Amino acid sequence: MRRVIIAFYWLFKSKNNVGFIELIKFLLKPTVSKIADRYIKSIEKNDAWIVVSFKQMDQKLFWPKEYPVSGIYQVVSETFDRDDWHYYQKTGTLIRDGEVLLDIGAAEALFSLTVMDKCEKIILIEPNDHFTRSLEKTFDAVPDKVRIIRTAVGNKDGEISFNLDSLSGKISAEANQNKKPITTIDHLLLDEPKITYLKADLEGFELEMLQGAEKLIKKHKPKIAITSYHIENDANQIISLIKSYVPTYHYYVKGINHVGGKPVMIHFWP
Repeated sequence: MRRVIIAFYWLFKSKNNVGFIELIKFLLKPTVSKIADRYIKSIEKNDAWIVVSFKQMDQKLFWPKEYPVSGIYQVVSETFDRDDWHYYQKTGTLIRDGEVLLDIGAAEALFSLTVMDKCEKIILIEPNDHFTRSLEKTFDAVPDKVRIIRTAVGNKDGEISFNLDSLSGKISAEANQNKKPITTIDHLLLDEPKITYLKADLEGFELEMLQGAEKLIKKHKPKIAITSYHIENDANQIISLIKSYVPTYHYYVKGINHVGGKPVMIHFWP
């Protein structure tokens, strides 16, 4: 049913840069678990972690045992399958040698793991305790290259409630949920010598994050790959905000989400 809905949006709402042949390939593509099997060598469970080994690289991913294995298949498909609409690297947002990568809402940080050898430095921002512990394990061999910041980011400083029960790890309206600090990207990282690439997936909190990153974006003009398909997202708002910061940015929307036909990703580059 999800694929039928997407085809409907393609026909009657917006194609979001999805061509006819690409749509047919999407409608016929296998499940994410079958796609992920092309890239996964093994998944092993122990008392502390779910350990994922890959066919394409030597580095292993440590996945929180609190979350289901099905989530691994999803992120592996999004990260490795170049035809996936959630794929972060498009023509304007390719990772080049020497990038300083800011990965916001890093979660398990598989994307950062796959491009680590090309990057000069990686900064991971993630408020989820389960994921930050796994990030420490995944990147424990490269502490000088990878910095982990355990906070939520938005458009102001303060404190928020954070839902750890869901794999998506969303900021919660429930007052008694797990409390986490929240700050702005400008507050955290404006004094960094250079940020060349900003990747973000914040489960609907993308606009607020960007509102708190105005100075950094104006200063560094990084390539940006950001999700725009969540219920809370408005792609046009995100585009207008980024263009108000740097009018010369190029941008490209990609993919069709089954909820409202929203673009899955927006890619910006200077």
